Amino acid sequence: MFQLNFQMAEDISMRVDQHLLPAPANLFMVSINLKHFLYWDPVTVAGNITYSVQSQGEFETIYLKDTWHEAENCQEISTKQCNVTDEVSAGVLYRFKVRAILGDQRSDWAELEPPFDRKTTILTPPKVDLQVSGLNLVVHTEDYGPSFQFFVFYWQKGKKEDKKAIKPSSFSTSTFLEEAEQGKEYCAEVIAYASTIFRNSSSSEPVCVQVKQLQPSGLFTGLLCVFGIVLAFLPMVLVGRKVKNVMLYVCCPDEEIPAVLTEPCINVRMRKSHDTNKESTEELYSVDPDEHLFS
Repeated sequence: MFQLNFQMAEDISMRVDQHLLPAPANLFMVSINLKHFLYWDPVTVAGNITYSVQSQGEFETIYLKDTWHEAENCQEISTKQCNVTDEVSAGVLYRFKVRAILGDQRSDWAELEPPFDRKTTILTPPKVDLQVSGLNLVVHTEDYGPSFQFFVFYWQKGKKEDKKAIKPSSFSTSTFLEEAEQGKEYCAEVIAYASTIFRNSSSSEPVCVQVKQLQPSGLFTGLLCVFGIVLAFLPMVLVGRKVKNVMLYVCCPDEEIPAVLTEPCINVRMRKSHDTNKESTEELYSVDPDEHLFS
């Protein structure tokens, strides 16, 4: 009996302590470009106050018998806000509630009123940067996440009536538009479209870029100079060769070379001819003595 009375007294004490801790007030949602943040006023009591957030969607209400889901990264936090973007995954109404925690004390739950619908998110025009790389016209768009598509409109300045439209890939924030003309100025603007709620933002402020006249590179200039020098000296080389040929003709005129000097192995042939003549001469003047001279 004593033990039962003690337990009842402890439960009463806990309920009294819980009511002594005020619940958070003034819950409100700030949703921009499908990024959802729940805010509340802080509980002003002495001590280290933390907060926990829970959510409930159609799935928890119908299929999980009206249960609540603890919001990820929003349990016993010291900040007065919670990023609930990942909690909102469908186009249905979501309920949110938050309570304060001080040691073993828990305040009552404070609930967001009315429930949140992601269709009420505010869509803002994306930030746009238009650049020229060489002669390539490229637009860079702020990343809004996978739920968004972008439509880019661009034109030559002064010819907006001829503007062109392009739908970049949803996985890229940089898009090639076209090859620009030197000396021309181009402008662009972008509209963000949220495919999950079938809504689009207004157009961004137009941004423009001037395409400069391309200057030849240093290497190209050097090669061009070398080529010019070669072209300049070529006539001089040709003239020099012509003068050389004229001087050679004047100073050393061409003469016909005797055929005998042009025959191959001329020395050997002359020597053989000499030896043959010598033998013929010896044979001509050599006489065998008569036999009677020896008798």
